Amino acid sequence: MEWKVPLTDIELASQEVEAIAKVIESKWLTMGEVTRGFETAFAQYLGVKHAFAVTNGTAALHIAHSAISLRKTDEVICPSLTFVATSNAILYTGAIPVFADVSGIHDLNISPDNITESITAKTKAITAVHYGGYPCDMDAILEIANKHQLYVIEDAAHAPGVEFKGKKAGMIGDIGCFSFFRTKT
Repeated sequence: MEWKVPLTDIELASQEVEAIAKVIESKWLTMGEVTRGFETAFAQYLGVKHAFAVTNGTAALHIAHSAISLRKTDEVICPSLTFVATSNAILYTGAIPVFADVSGIHDLNISPDNITESITAKTKAITAVHYGGYPCDMDAILEIANKHQLYVIEDAAHAPGVEFKGKKAGMIGDIGCFSFFRTKT
């Protein structure tokens, strides 16, 4: 199959090509000075003490779901409209994704009402995806989470820099995950 319309195009100026070459020449492709500098700068941008770079958004979500010690019978509510990585990260821990609907045609984020309807005794967390650069209703989601003592993981892959009531997406719940894959930003 030949693609006629690319998913995204990459345009690199000579400055970016030189920066890439320096990283390759350093032989520190996944760690090192550039990665540390990125982590420090991103943490400062977010207003947090630490940010950790990992391979991709899927890995970040997997780590986040692992960090809350999910077990095989635990359930995590996540949106039905999202990339497969959201539910896969839950499955990687052995837990069960429970899909909640979106709020509507003009709000493609997870519905707080449907989150409430989906909660069972096995529910341990809510994974909120700030879809397409639009923040979820985090006030409602946090209220539900607090009432039911649930963790909130924010998938902010579509939302670096997006704010909800003056707070950066990814910094509102318990753990925030980002992606810098070219289709996300």
